[in-house]
Amino acid sequence: MCVDDNVILVISDATPKTTPNTTREVIVVKENKTWEEALEHCRDHQYDLVSLQSEDDHRYARDKIQEATTNEVWTALRFLAGQWLWVDGEPQQYQNLPLCPAWGRHCGTLPKDHSTQWQIRDCMERRNFLCKSNP
Repeated sequence: MCVDDNVILVISDATPKTTPNTTREVIVVKENKTWEEALEHCRDHQYDLVSLQSEDDHRYARDKIQEATTNEVWTALRFLAGQWLWVDGEPQQYQNLPLCPAWGRHCGTLPKDHSTQWQIRDCMERRNFLCKSNP
């Protein structure tokens, strides 16, 4: 059985968007924060952590994160209630994520290099993050 962190999190009730993330403003925040602090920071500024739905989204985000001061940046990917999801309400469609991640490793990062699509990290680690504007 997979045990989730005891976290209360408000997930955006936004309906899935038809425009790709690349049409919205995406910014790299060069402050080192935990995953939850990063989410709060984005939402306090009328943004959200970025979800990456397509190859175009990934390429755009990888270009943007070259500005980051950490080797990986937080994204909206989170393991909650026994499943991986994007906390901004976008559908999560990746099949290669662990079904039961190691304790505490419930948050997704995007690495600067092109070695992997995702890294699963401890949500309490501190790193830069990507925010996207809300429509």
